[in-house]
Amino acid sequence: MSKREELISVVITTHGRGDRLEYAVKSATAQTYDNIEVIVVDDNSDCLKERKKTEQVVKKYPGVKLVKNTKNLGGAMSRNAGIAIAKGKLISFLDDDDQYLPNRIEKLYKIFKEHGKDNVGLAYCSCVAIDEDDNVIDEYVNVANGRPFYQHMLGCVAGTSMWLAPKEVLNSVGNFDDVPSKQDSTVILKILDAGYKIYGTEEKLVLYLEHTGERISGAKLINAEGINIYREKCRKQYHKLTDNQIAKIECNFSNQLVNIYLVNGVLESAKLELKNIRKFASFFSKIYFKNIIKIMFRKKYIQWARGGKK
Repeated sequence: MSKREELISVVITTHGRGDRLEYAVKSATAQTYDNIEVIVVDDNSDCLKERKKTEQVVKKYPGVKLVKNTKNLGGAMSRNAGIAIAKGKLISFLDDDDQYLPNRIEKLYKIFKEHGKDNVGLAYCSCVAIDEDDNVIDEYVNVANGRPFYQHMLGCVAGTSMWLAPKEVLNSVGNFDDVPSKQDSTVILKILDAGYKIYGTEEKLVLYLEHTGERISGAKLINAEGINIYREKCRKQYHKLTDNQIAKIECNFSNQLVNIYLVNGVLESAKLELKNIRKFASFFSKIYFKNIIKIMFRKKYIQWARGGKK
């Protein structure tokens, strides 16, 4: 790959994962695409031990830029800090516990070249999920090209480690919102709403670390807050969808929220989400029946959700 190609900036945000960070940095610096800059945004202002680990990792890789947040900003605002100083016209993101395969950037850049006149706002790849011992446990492929509002609202088409996006597009939609969760979903929704198109590939070019333990990830009330914020943003786009599509999206949101509310002991909120499912689904539907069972036998469900721990 010639260095006459576009400069691409890789933004790696890190917090509390110094032991995994080097895998991410190494994979970003070992790309077959030559013309890249790597920016590590350290959000460890609240943990000097982790900040030291970050410094030690970055020192091993000459040319990698290190940005140290003076206060803890969170993932969204840390990515925005990386975007702000990035010199590349295209921005690639990488979480500190994920890894790129060597041709990941080259393959996604090729998508931009192929669709150069098609108002591309985002290119993305698929990924392989691994556990802490690097065992492959799953794969995620959700390719939906063009302006796939329905597919994206039903389930985020790609997490940030799978993205390549023009800096000017990200800036034009306001970059990342400072929300508790669904940060990646929100940005893609804004890109689609702004009239840009997205293109994905089934090629699995990222190793995504899926933390084992509890069966429900992100089961905190702050995550429920993020889901509710995102649901309201999606509802503003429902005029683009069919009634059947809206029903499936609403049931999916409520299903997620029932899980979180039950694990956190907020029974009344879980019941309200069950009512929302009933509004959009038949009494005899699988999703309604499953959530009734969860609520009726919530103690057993919570125990199961916590990996069998009491």
